[in-house]
Amino acid sequence: MTEIVSDDIKVRLPHTLTHFGIKGELGEVFEGPLAYDVQFKLAEGSKFSYLEGLIKDIARELGVSGIRVTQIPNSVYISFEIPLPQAKTVPFAPITYSAEFVRATYALPICVGVNMHGEPVMKDLSKMPHLLVAGTTGSGKSVGLNSFILSLINKKKPEELKFVLIDPKRIEFSMYNNQKYMLRPVITDMNSACASLTQLAGEMEERYSVFEKEMVRNIGEYHKKGGKMPYIVCVIDEFADLIMFDKTVEKQVQILAQKSRAAGIHLIIATQRPSVDVITGTIKANLPTRLSYKVSSPADSMTILNTSGAEDLLGRGDSLLLEENGTLTRILGAYVSDDDIMNTLEPYRCKMEDKKTYDVILKEKKEEQKVVLSQKMQEAEQKKAEQKKGVFAKIWDFWCRLGKRNQNRIINMVMGFVLSMFGAKSTTGSTTRNLRNAVQKTAQKMSKKR
Repeated sequence: MTEIVSDDIKVRLPHTLTHFGIKGELGEVFEGPLAYDVQFKLAEGSKFSYLEGLIKDIARELGVSGIRVTQIPNSVYISFEIPLPQAKTVPFAPITYSAEFVRATYALPICVGVNMHGEPVMKDLSKMPHLLVAGTTGSGKSVGLNSFILSLINKKKPEELKFVLIDPKRIEFSMYNNQKYMLRPVITDMNSACASLTQLAGEMEERYSVFEKEMVRNIGEYHKKGGKMPYIVCVIDEFADLIMFDKTVEKQVQILAQKSRAAGIHLIIATQRPSVDVITGTIKANLPTRLSYKVSSPADSMTILNTSGAEDLLGRGDSLLLEENGTLTRILGAYVSDDDIMNTLEPYRCKMEDKKTYDVILKEKKEEQKVVLSQKMQEAEQKKAEQKKGVFAKIWDFWCRLGKRNQNRIINMVMGFVLSMFGAKSTTGSTTRNLRNAVQKTAQKMSKKR
């Protein structure tokens, strides 16, 4: 396979296009870390859609793979992105000293990588307001997540920002433990992860209660009034495993995605399986900003970006960013080494308290609820017993207040009725007298006990 070099690309590309009947004018050629960006002006009357259908044949003629052709916004030129023979690695550390990074004054600035010209691309997570990331194993997805986290740490203080990191794979975020930026230790247990999302939703509601009292609409206005409330960024490294473990996770993510922006709570959700059963229509509607690294099929690219193309990316950080306004931009992610992470985190090391995991907290709450329910049941039974006892006590008090004369009358009437039922004569007074005496003696004994 013949390799394209920068010296002859200006000759070979127009020559190859002429073979397919495509005429035009060659513009500027930029050499980036990943590919050549060749600008080309089509001749009048040429159809861009016709060119798109020939792009694989053009790549074959040039001896390269993964050519991408796009229309340059507000320009008559189109752009051919032709891969370099050997892609260059973009280290993350130098980006933090670049003018673009230093000048970024967003509420939550993150560096998503560099563009085709090698210039850092900074975005505001608070305006996204959430980010959905997809990519196969080895595409650079996890490295990208680390670069997002380190970008925020480099730009924000610990009292301004807190992280909730969910890592079902147990290996990606382990270095972030014992940090001042952490709201709690890295979550690796599935039950704890589900409970943490529920707790974030509760935190969101509490913040809205504070905003209501202070008469502000969002966290930005609250800060302007002198309030202190940190932003919270929740990063989920493998969303597919989480949603398959507990279907209620989708509901919690939906609630947070819909309502948490004003409360200063933002989500970065990553998955290596962007299928429709994981990235549902509801989640896509609430996460308009999406970043796709190389995926395995056009269907996965369509799921994450609403268009094909991510399946033809080169890997190793090569990605497509779909912004909230629908713009699609090709970006090369910066490489973050373990040394970069350790050097950035070292000043913020601290001994975090051994906080209970959320599943333990929920278990304790359930036990407390059981105890409270048992106490309520006992109180209810005791109240019923007192009510029954109270009825008899009322009857006895009423009987005592009648006096002996009325008591004798009632006894005579009852005994007369009973004797008449058995056919006995009502004039039989001895039985009535004996029964009356027995009742009176019982009444005297009970009155003495009282």
